Amino acid sequence: MVRLENVSLHYGQGPDILSGVSFRLEPGSFHFLLGASGAGKSSLLKCLYLGQQPSSGRISLFGRDVSTLTREDRALMRRRIGVVFQDFHLIDHLTALQNVALPLTVSGEPEAKAQEKVRELLTWVGLADCMDAYPPTLSGGQQQRVAIARAVIGRPSLLLADEPTGNVDDRIAMRLLFLFQELHRTGTTVLIATHSEAFMRRFKQPCLRLEAGHIAMEPAQPETAALRDDRL
Repeated sequence: MVRLENVSLHYGQGPDILSGVSFRLEPGSFHFLLGASGAGKSSLLKCLYLGQQPSSGRISLFGRDVSTLTREDRALMRRRIGVVFQDFHLIDHLTALQNVALPLTVSGEPEAKAQEKVRELLTWVGLADCMDAYPPTLSGGQQQRVAIARAVIGRPSLLLADEPTGNVDDRIAMRLLFLFQELHRTGTTVLIATHSEAFMRRFKQPCLRLEAGHIAMEPAQPETAALRDDRL
């Protein structure tokens, strides 16, 4: 699903943010990307959703070297990737419902069916009363839930989430992580960036640890328990 080979990234004449990063994610896997603030997690995710070219090295997604893709191929590949951005990237002149429906609209899903799916998902994440609200009128936590709902509504093949629980309380955070796990159970490959080791350790998933531009794979901790719906 994802393969990085000796990937490095720097901006301008600055130091390497990523330095010789190599790893692979198998289809249907679930990993956390752990690192302190400023460690380069967002930059790595940006490379994976084709928002940034690495300075050197090779990235392959879905079995294809991304450096060989045409503009049309890149656009088609992005449709297979769900992204939760740290700054949400919501469209201010669209309602919460319309923002979440965008991936379904782009894929050609009938409007009535799309709205039914969106209403169900927004209700599940606690936004039943905010469907017709515009992003500027929502709190940071509410905007974050809209962004997450938009990222997962189309059941992407690959989900990348950058600190997706940073603006919500613990109960909502657990509910959102359960949503990611349910998506994972349907076959989606999931990579969630977080700076919180304590939060990550509550879940039985392997971890990619990013430090000083280098990455190391850590297996799941056997003593941690997988998230279950009845805990919510």
